[in-house]
Amino acid sequence: MKIFVINLDRAPQRLERMASLFAGLGLDFTRVPAVDGRDLADRQGSGSRKGMYYDLGSGEIGCFLSHIKCWDAALQQDTEYSVIFEDDVHFGSGARALLVDPGWIPADADVVKLETTMVRTLMDRNSVACAGDRSVRRLRDTHPGTGAYIVSRKGARKLLDLSTDFADPVDQFIFNPVSEAWDALTTYQVDPAICVQEVVIGKDGSTQALASGLKHERPVQEKARGGKKLIKELARPLGRLATSIGASLRGQRWGKVRFR
Repeated sequence: MKIFVINLDRAPQRLERMASLFAGLGLDFTRVPAVDGRDLADRQGSGSRKGMYYDLGSGEIGCFLSHIKCWDAALQQDTEYSVIFEDDVHFGSGARALLVDPGWIPADADVVKLETTMVRTLMDRNSVACAGDRSVRRLRDTHPGTGAYIVSRKGARKLLDLSTDFADPVDQFIFNPVSEAWDALTTYQVDPAICVQEVVIGKDGSTQALASGLKHERPVQEKARGGKKLIKELARPLGRLATSIGASLRGQRWGKVRFR
């Protein structure tokens, strides 16, 4: 598999860190120069369409365009699968084996998510393949984050075709059922995940160097107060029970993807 790492020209420390990690794994990678949002200050979006959640800032647009560069590069390769990493990921155990041999990837896969953001999501209970000692399950609900994922050639083609007029963050575009891309893609999740981003666990000592530059562009949801908060608190367990029962009947399960 071809490995791509997205990296801003103004973030050499991140590149050095990723080079060290991949050297430890005995793997080569190709750097993809990220599109810098600072150079897109006057750009409001890729088109006239409104987003699902909020208007994209220049950083979010740059991030999306950087992934588009990777999808385009994936189509230029002789290999069937490419792996795309953002430059703030941490690796778990056994990552090398999964990245060297693509034989475990389901034949119908467009995208295989390698990371976890530790949020509750929905997956098939039964595994369709084994990636070493990990399961590979169909992803059935939102699991944000584009820190680490595999894309097939046909998946890259679909993503490029569907993103000509993007209006949402790239992770929501790929990994949210509300997105128009969701139904077009066959998406799997490696469980437990082999990657996690710094923003999720704060593991690295150089936290400032790895801090996300997009947080300030994402609106903070206002917390419910008073009676609204009480109603929300009462409704939450009932909602979870209902969705869990429905998922169980469909052979699916809710839960957080672990990192190992």
